[in-house]
Amino acid sequence: MKKLIATGLALVMLLGLAGCGGKTEEPADNDAEPSGQEIASGVGEGVEISLATVIPDGTPIVEGLQQVSDTLSAQGFSTAVFPAGQLGSLTDVMDRCMAGENTIMTCDPADLADLTVSDMAIVQAPFLYDSWEDMDLLFNSEWWQDICAQAESAGMKIIASNWSFGDRHILTTKQVSSLADLAGMKIRVPDNTNFVETFTAFGAVPTPLALSDVYSALSQGTIDGLENPLSDIYQNKFQEVAKYCVADAHIKQDCLIICGMDFWNTLTEQQQDAIVQAAQEAGTYERGLLDDTEQQMREKLEEEGVIFTEIDRQEFVDATETYYENCAKELGWSDGLRETVMEILGK
Repeated sequence: MKKLIATGLALVMLLGLAGCGGKTEEPADNDAEPSGQEIASGVGEGVEISLATVIPDGTPIVEGLQQVSDTLSAQGFSTAVFPAGQLGSLTDVMDRCMAGENTIMTCDPADLADLTVSDMAIVQAPFLYDSWEDMDLLFNSEWWQDICAQAESAGMKIIASNWSFGDRHILTTKQVSSLADLAGMKIRVPDNTNFVETFTAFGAVPTPLALSDVYSALSQGTIDGLENPLSDIYQNKFQEVAKYCVADAHIKQDCLIICGMDFWNTLTEQQQDAIVQAAQEAGTYERGLLDDTEQQMREKLEEEGVIFTEIDRQEFVDATETYYENCAKELGWSDGLRETVMEILGK
């Protein structure tokens, strides 16, 4: 997708970690609780919204979207949640948003970067964060507010950025104990430059493929593995056809809640505030589910015969130096982008 880099960054410092959709004049304190301001019960009357994700049911993401739906329904909006790609692939739903449909969706920054602001992809660089608190530092920065403003100019509204998909691990059909074992293996990745370059750096053969096609591809041997959070692996039943997991957490994956600007601009200011508040509060709830879910999913996968391998993490980290070089060239990143992000993270 053609990347559109816009100027005019006057819309900075809107909200901190919570997203870029608020109306306040000061940035939000990353540790602060959601405002909890009263929203009139009928503020959303007449507004229909589809809440879409490609993530399967039974995951924290879908539970979070259900909370958004419940909150907005109580305020008069007509809402429905569509998990597991029911409204189409990620690209299909992003096209819906760009076309102005009343759709709010989950999206990882790397996919949105391909459509809007190329610099955004770096927030999903491999091994970038040591903790979710590191991620908060980045999303509460003035740099991120500039990115959000550029995304708006390119047609997409970032409503909230305090959600997380979870740690991504590698599931394979044969055991991987070191970086050398990954060499030449066909690993399914999302169809964006960020993930392709990550697994290229690992020496694997990154293979973009729709998540709905992964089970059959594993069964038929056309791919050797995939990488996803454990909850996605379990809910999609990939453990039935692949039994080895590399617990590397190569990406702590953030999640954005977005919609198209054409739809956003049809809403009143009060309706926008209601949506932002609902998404922020649900993000706090959703991320709170992640740690418990990770452990539960690991136990369930082990019960079904999955063997977890702990690897030399530094070996994988060292290999990703080429990721930055290739992404900067492939995506046309701004000069000094990596240094800017590392300074924000204190690295």
